[in-house]
Amino acid sequence: MASHISNGPTSATSSWVASRRETTLRSHLTFGSRLGCALCLLLTVVLGGAGASACGGSSTASISPAAIVSGTPVALSTTAGAQELRGMLPVAFTQSLIKEHEGGSTKTVGDVEQMRHYVWALRQDSSDPRLSGRFDVVFNVDQRQADMSARFWGTSRLSNQGGTWVGKWTGGIAAAGQVHLCYLTQKGTGDYAGLVSHSSGWFVEAGEGFTPDIQIVNAGWIETTDGSPVPPAPGPGSTPANWTPVVAIGAINHPAYEGPEPWIVDVHGSDARVGGRLEGWFEEAGAERSDRSVDYGGAWSLTNQDGAWKSTLFSGVRGPDAVEHFQYATYSGSGAYAGLTYHEFLHFMERQDYVKGDKLISSGWIDDAK
Repeated sequence: MASHISNGPTSATSSWVASRRETTLRSHLTFGSRLGCALCLLLTVVLGGAGASACGGSSTASISPAAIVSGTPVALSTTAGAQELRGMLPVAFTQSLIKEHEGGSTKTVGDVEQMRHYVWALRQDSSDPRLSGRFDVVFNVDQRQADMSARFWGTSRLSNQGGTWVGKWTGGIAAAGQVHLCYLTQKGTGDYAGLVSHSSGWFVEAGEGFTPDIQIVNAGWIETTDGSPVPPAPGPGSTPANWTPVVAIGAINHPAYEGPEPWIVDVHGSDARVGGRLEGWFEEAGAERSDRSVDYGGAWSLTNQDGAWKSTLFSGVRGPDAVEHFQYATYSGSGAYAGLTYHEFLHFMERQDYVKGDKLISSGWIDDAK
């Protein structure tokens, strides 16, 4: 966090950095490399989140397939699967490509490839039907050719029979141009007037194209503009049946920008399983860039009286000027949570160092399939 990220186990970080270097060698197919389809990547950015990546040409090189979240979308009752926490109703959803529209422009300024006004259409399947429908996104990208990392931003519109959600999003792409993280805020209209949705997303472009069978995964929450309770969902949603959306509020107990001590955060979750004591560390995964952006990793451990969740390595991207952060972590459960997986997104603006008592909001889902 901030300009200095706390130190932690060097061996774990070194192996992560080495892995990233291998990834870099395996692919030079990000935005810049294949400008014509580069947009695919970004699009992914779509929503709160998730990633984007360079699109594909007709290369026949052998490359690892892009990550796909398994699970067939089926009906899932939002009221049964999600519990509101202090005015926030958690949601989880996936996105898949419908169409890449023509248009947009690209030019190179110095070492930065600038992509502007590219438009994609996706299908969004959500645990809350109010956030399911057609998702149209406009995205812009500034990709650094030195390491293929990037920042991106744009606007979005989600439409269905009940109304629309309109918003803006921001995101970051880690070095090698494969790991993408995003954050989106949208305001509702029509039947959704008075509602606001916040969500984060993640995607890894490990291949040469973004195709309809690839899913972008996202999680967040719905809240009201006046602080009143969120109206119950008007019906079942459509996401993998084993996903339980969650949202959590973390109060920093011990910040650790310097020294060997871990960060300590007291967490209260909408689902008691993701509440407890969170401890972890951060480590830069590469040199800080000239604009103060940087990629980083680390590990988290969340424990409570019933069990524990451990994330041995998470993905983090800090944007220009060392302010906006995007993180995605996957935890494996033990104790009462053995066999379960917890996916967590964290987005925050760090305009100054955090102190004890400062709060952060995370969102995600528990995969209850064992």
